[in-house]
Amino acid sequence: MRRTPKEELANRIRALQGCMASESINAALIVQNADLLYFAGTVQQSFLFVPVSGEPLLFVRKNPEQAREESALDHVIPVGSPRDLPAMLSEKGFGKLDRLGMELDVLPVNHYFRFQKLLNTGGIVDIWPAIQAVRMIKSSHEISLLQEAAVLTDYMVGVARKSLREGMTEVELAGIIESAARTKGHQGMVRMRSFNQEIYWGYLVSGPDSAAPSFIDTTTGGRGVSVAFPSGAGLRVIGRNEPVIFDLVGVADGYNSDETRTLCLGSLPEKLDRAYQVSLEILRALERMIRPGIACGDFFSEAERIAGVHGLGEHFMGFGKQKAGFCGHGIGIELDELPVLMKGNRMPLSPGMVFTVEPKFVFPGLGSVGVEDNFAVTEGGSRKLTASTYEVDVSF
Repeated sequence: MRRTPKEELANRIRALQGCMASESINAALIVQNADLLYFAGTVQQSFLFVPVSGEPLLFVRKNPEQAREESALDHVIPVGSPRDLPAMLSEKGFGKLDRLGMELDVLPVNHYFRFQKLLNTGGIVDIWPAIQAVRMIKSSHEISLLQEAAVLTDYMVGVARKSLREGMTEVELAGIIESAARTKGHQGMVRMRSFNQEIYWGYLVSGPDSAAPSFIDTTTGGRGVSVAFPSGAGLRVIGRNEPVIFDLVGVADGYNSDETRTLCLGSLPEKLDRAYQVSLEILRALERMIRPGIACGDFFSEAERIAGVHGLGEHFMGFGKQKAGFCGHGIGIELDELPVLMKGNRMPLSPGMVFTVEPKFVFPGLGSVGVEDNFAVTEGGSRKLTASTYEVDVSF
């Protein structure tokens, strides 16, 4: 079990405090698990208090002993209930807080009202934009973990290539891949930020079902095993000469790698094979574009342009009203981070950003094809993290 290094946590806290100072936020109270992991190095049930200057205080309601083992922060303090926080903060010299930041993008409304009543504050404001800005730029430590996650996802692709057989179901193949990944340390959980964006490892889907739209904001979906979770691998039997979409997530110490490969037992139908070759063309063109200063929206525009040149614009990133307006997204502790390669986004790339590039084509009733790789922005360009081959035919 590896702890997040103390200096790593300190750098993250300092970056957050800088954002807070610029927004005149006196302190932040962080309670969401992904943010706790990022700033405190633990997801034990806690309240992380970050003043605009000075050291953070981690108040732990459940499992303080384990939190001390996991977190490199100096001040890990047991707390019995949120009701105890005002007195404990006052003892530490924090009285009235004019502007208290909390994660209002995910904080339940009843919790918001509870903290508003409990804490001596002039008002609770949203700290999420500041957190988002800090988390968007990855340190060398984080990129090393994202690289580990990419290696794990490459391994999972290899297991899929070796295990795919005609007549097996999607969930059977998914189970083989998941079992192998768990033995390599996959945590088994994929975190997403946005409300009701639920995902289980990603998508292992085939044939026409690979073109079924998802109920979350992504391109491929699948049928799943029930209406309770109509997403991802289902009970469909995999046949020959049809696409099998591997779009699964590897996780290393909480950090995600999102990789897509198109597999097939035999040859893809001509229409799908042509679209797949165009997805590779788009991937390579966008990879050449990656460097600091390029606007995120320019990637989507170029991808859309190439798809249109080949007469595939109506199938790019979905079909009809189900088209996605992006062709890549940031990755980190959560799967849906900044930056997003979306239409019209003028945010420029900066060194330390890590994101996917995922050109895909969807043909209702036939299937979908595409690829997805992970890239880190460097001072001079980019570094590709995923390394699996793009070969489609896995017949033996």
